[in-house]
Amino acid sequence: MSPFSRPAEYITTAIVYPNASIHLGFAWETIATDFLARAKRGLGAPTRFVTGMDEHSVNVAKAAEAKGLTPKAFCDEMSVSIQKILGDLDVRFDRFIRTSDADHHRVVQALVEKAFAKGDIYQAKYEGHYCEGCEAFYLDKDLIDGKCPHHKSTPKWISEENYFFKLSKYENQIKELFKTQPDFLQPENRRNEVLHFIESGLKDFSISRSTSTWGIPLPFDQKHIVYVWFDALVNYVTAAKYLEGEAEFKKYWPANLHVIGKDITRFHCIYWPAMLMSVELPLPKRVFAHGFLNLKGDRMSKTTGNIVRPEDVLKLASSDALRYYLLAENQFGQDGNFTWEALMLKSNADLSNDMGNLVNRSINMTKKYFPGEELQAPVSVTHSRDVIDSFAALPKELQAAVDAVDTVAYATACQARSRLLNLYIDRTKPWGLAKTNTPESIAELREVLFALLEGIRQLAAALSPILTKGAAEIFHQLGQPYPEEIGRISNLKWGSVAFNVGEPKPVFPRIELPEELKG
Repeated sequence: MSPFSRPAEYITTAIVYPNASIHLGFAWETIATDFLARAKRGLGAPTRFVTGMDEHSVNVAKAAEAKGLTPKAFCDEMSVSIQKILGDLDVRFDRFIRTSDADHHRVVQALVEKAFAKGDIYQAKYEGHYCEGCEAFYLDKDLIDGKCPHHKSTPKWISEENYFFKLSKYENQIKELFKTQPDFLQPENRRNEVLHFIESGLKDFSISRSTSTWGIPLPFDQKHIVYVWFDALVNYVTAAKYLEGEAEFKKYWPANLHVIGKDITRFHCIYWPAMLMSVELPLPKRVFAHGFLNLKGDRMSKTTGNIVRPEDVLKLASSDALRYYLLAENQFGQDGNFTWEALMLKSNADLSNDMGNLVNRSINMTKKYFPGEELQAPVSVTHSRDVIDSFAALPKELQAAVDAVDTVAYATACQARSRLLNLYIDRTKPWGLAKTNTPESIAELREVLFALLEGIRQLAAALSPILTKGAAEIFHQLGQPYPEEIGRISNLKWGSVAFNVGEPKPVFPRIELPEELKG
């Protein structure tokens, strides 16, 4: 058994409003979570990855009306569109959940009924600020100069009869959660923000609306629908197969990791734990709140129109190039940035010039110096020990990066091995060994080329969670079968295969920007 084998894990993204096509901000979240799922599997942990759509939104209903469609028909169209885009980005999920799904409808009503029976839901009048962009209620202290902190717009003042959840009842338990589990919310600065909010006192929050019919009706009052946030948070339990039997549910719950944007930490780290406490379900183990992806200095947002869409990028760059840029160039726990120039420079430098040339040179030399010969691991090594030792240390570095949700550290560890192999070529000068043409130099040449090919195999396996297409192509050119995802990284033992290489061809095409995207 691999030393990195782990029990099954369950990780999720937030679910996206389908009022418009997704932009690179949500793509960053889904690509990063897809990367984590693939990397966890590669390091020996079977992993369930779920993403999806948050449909029961006033903004979604408005978008549907603008197109002359019912909300459900509109969401059906958007589901096809969004899943196609995620597929084009090579995001591979185990379930794409929709809050209009029948099983989710049943789970929401079951949990609302349970909380109501416990006395944690009551009816009262709500008066206060409501941001339509966030679809969230705000207190005076939450606003900045009277405006929503995220959309910079003035919220509406509303007054209506709603049902409320007794969040205040669970204030001490929420405080205890953060005291006993300091890593429940990461990064640290997000944890500090939430702690500050908790210390100001927790207020009961509305869990229903009576001014809309697009949603899941309360089982005990059909005139009200379940408020979008309460509805949406329950998706994590639905996708963990809550109503499919206790044994099936326990395979996946509690979730190992919720990956969310930094603007929704309050919902996931205060409201959601309290809801789970009320219905007596275990809490998720960890929440990671990533930063915003900025464009031209401001957050990408469908509301403001400051966006770049994935399909626009894929017209000029491969999904591998975009995935690599978002994960290797941007610290996931901080605000990231997108520019066309940076995408081009990062992809061309690290993928086309460095990794791509390494693969091409190594396979070309193997075919030139040992045509038709199968290269096997040398019986003894003379000058490849540092390469072997470096790759032996790689799985632990990758595991640490995955555990820390540090995509840059993961990519950097891989890139260091790519540079190591390129420097190894410069140091050993295979062309010189071939020219010397003695039994000793030819034996050394075999060792050098085997070390290069094996290093490339290991590197392609390590990079496969990021470079999903390029890694498979590299294995093909090496004449090797693409390994199963479970144990892909940790189970590739140095020297366990022989190489009969195929035809080399560029794996990572260079990106050339049109003039209008430069500068």
